[in-house]
Amino acid sequence: MIYGANGYSAQLIIDELLKRGVKPILAGRNREAVEEIADKNNCEFRVFDLEDQNLISDNLSGMHTVINCAGPFRYTAPQLISACIISKTNYIDITGEIEAIEYAWRNNDAAIEAGITLLPSAGFDVIPTDCMAKRLSENIENPDSLELAIINNGKISRGTFLTTLEMMKERGKVRVDKEIIDSKIAEYIIDFKSDRLNFKGVSIPWGDVSSAYYSTGIPNIKVYLAVPKIIFVLRKVLLLLIKLLSVKFIFNLINKIISKVLSGPDKKTRDESSAIIWGRVKNIKGESSTAAFRFIDGYSLTAVGAADCSQLILSGDIKPGAVTPSIMIGHRYMDQFVKEKII
Repeated sequence: MIYGANGYSAQLIIDELLKRGVKPILAGRNREAVEEIADKNNCEFRVFDLEDQNLISDNLSGMHTVINCAGPFRYTAPQLISACIISKTNYIDITGEIEAIEYAWRNNDAAIEAGITLLPSAGFDVIPTDCMAKRLSENIENPDSLELAIINNGKISRGTFLTTLEMMKERGKVRVDKEIIDSKIAEYIIDFKSDRLNFKGVSIPWGDVSSAYYSTGIPNIKVYLAVPKIIFVLRKVLLLLIKLLSVKFIFNLINKIISKVLSGPDKKTRDESSAIIWGRVKNIKGESSTAAFRFIDGYSLTAVGAADCSQLILSGDIKPGAVTPSIMIGHRYMDQFVKEKII
């Protein structure tokens, strides 16, 4: 089952699964939208919201695996994961939200007991960064710190924009001595220069602050988003403006406008887009390992990644419990999405 089937990323995942001969049941809370997508793809559909735990469990009954594409995931992941444990349904989502990932790992024991797999972040968030983190962690002994940076030049969908708005109005997060702690967004900065790559970035609460710890055991983790020079210089002023998002009326107004005017990139745009992932690990001896790769467009990566992960789980070869992409598949999985090695 794909829940949130009328979303942009969900439709790409549907197309990918259908190409592989897998016909998912489509679901969501908006009957008109879900029925339209189901008719278009000749798929069965179900309509239910996530307010009633029993209702969710009933609709998941008989499902082997559900892919959650309905964000913001801090609201949907706990409801669906709890129902999956009851109905013994494997769970996948495409989140990059720390709260959702942490919820999955807090339910690791319950998932093992139920005999199901919980895989949050089976998309661009966090397949390439998670695999990068795991690869770098194996290059030096006892890595103590991990830094990751995302340099993205692609267009974003309505759902991604709205989830980003949710993230920006909240506190940032970093991991210090194994613990996730609050940190102002852009509290930490990076200014990286090399022969082949230069960027300036600000710290953000990206999913790897959570997931990379489970993949690598590294106790100190920061993730940065590369930004244009003007934004980097004016970041403190912009952050003051972003605080206006905490005003409910302003947030709802922006949400409404974006929902009407923003759509995801078309195939041509996706094919021409890419994202660079940079990473660096260090240990207390001062040893370090750095790498950067250019990946295919994030939405295309999400479609293939979610489809691959669902088919692996459907095969029955994955152990139950909470996992990350690199734990489940291995860090070499990233190689198929790489356009270019930069560093």
